[in-house]
Formats: sequence, structure tokens, C-alpha cells
Amino acid sequence: MTKAMDHVSVIDNDDDLLKFGVVRLPIPAHLLDCDYWAKALSQVTPMIAFGEGDGEYAFYRNIIEEPQFPFPAILQHFSKAMGIHFGVQSENEIRLDDAFAVHYNMEQHDTTGQKHLDPSDITINLCLSARQVKGSMVQFHGMEALESCSNEEPNNNANNIGVTFLVRQTSGFATLHWGHHPHETTALEHGERTNVVLTYCFVDPNRSTVANRTCYFP
Repeated sequence: MTKAMDHVSVIDNDDDLLKFGVVRLPIPAHLLDCDYWAKALSQVTPMIAFGEGDGEYAFYRNIIEEPQFPFPAILQHFSKAMGIHFGVQSENEIRLDDAFAVHYNMEQHDTTGQKHLDPSDITINLCLSARQVKGSMVQFHGMEALESCSNEEPNNNANNIGVTFLVRQTSGFATLHWGHHPHETTALEHGERTNVVLTYCFVDPNRSTVANRTCYFP
């Protein structure tokens, strides 16, 4: 664990991350060609240019209907981890609700992402490319218990108040976390980064907590 901006700790150890509610795993090359998709999804299309205006902000691209992206293979690959850490016993228990790419570079004026909750029960964040990156980390607020850490100290005790930590975005690695775990993106200080975010919801409405969630903080 190292110190970063404003004395917020960067957690680099995967076992420590689990205790805080985040799973980090490598993305196998046979599963996803990260370089290819990073290049393809970081291109500014006319639709993106129209929607994003003058390029002041990081641009987002919805890819839920991208026919070549290997959504089923990704779910199958990470299903074991989702079972261990999030209690998903079958791929049929969850559905892909949304998928989008986000690209940050130094030409953008604002590369931050405000504190929010995801509109998902489980989020998979795939870092396709992080070239010479400084900054642009995901800052989590609080600790959320994973199924695999159910015997750890509960996440609603006094020690959890005010806890924040940073997770580096590293090319070829995925981070998985509960959708209700508050987080934000810190400013990019150097380089460029491209990620794909997949949001999954439980099929059973009695198990899902998404419907009544307010995602952004006042």
C-alpha cells in the first residue's frame, strides 16, 4: 500500500483489495485483444464528436450493440470470480445491462468522473490501455464486503467512516466491484487511458438493488 494524492492510499496488493471490496484479475490475451479494442474504441466517430462537442471532457461510447465484442466469453471467463466473490451461482442469474467505452487523454480539459454509484449490481471494469499514465485512478469510498470476505470485519462499523482508497488502472487488468460501492475517477495528469465498463444486474428483482438507486451524489 502506497500513499498518493492528499494522503489517500493506493492499494496495489490484490489480497488487500479483496478486503476493501474490489477484485482485480488479469485479462487473458486469448479472451480479448486489448490493444486492438483500445485503438478501435478510442477513435472519435462523428456521433461521438457531435455528442461530446469540443472534446472538453472524456468521451464515452456505448458498445452494448457492438457485434464483435466478446461479451459472452468475458462473462464466462469471469463467472468463477463472480461466484466466489459476489455469490453468482450461474451465468443465468445475471444479465448484461449496459456496456460502454471511455477514453481519457491530455487534450481533454476535464478527465475526472464525479463520485457515483453504478446502475448495476456488479460492475466489471476492463482496462484495455493505460499508456504512460499518471493519475486517472479509481478512488473508492468506504469498504464493501465481498462474499469471499464475509468473515472479515463488517463494512458498516466506525472504522469504515471516511475510508477512501485508490486503485490503479493497468493495461490488461479488470476490476470487479459491487455497483453500489461509491467511486470516482481522479484527474489524468499524463498519458492516455481506454477502458470498457460492463454493468450487470441480477435477473431476480428481489435480489437486485438497482431499481431504487440514485447514482450521483448531490
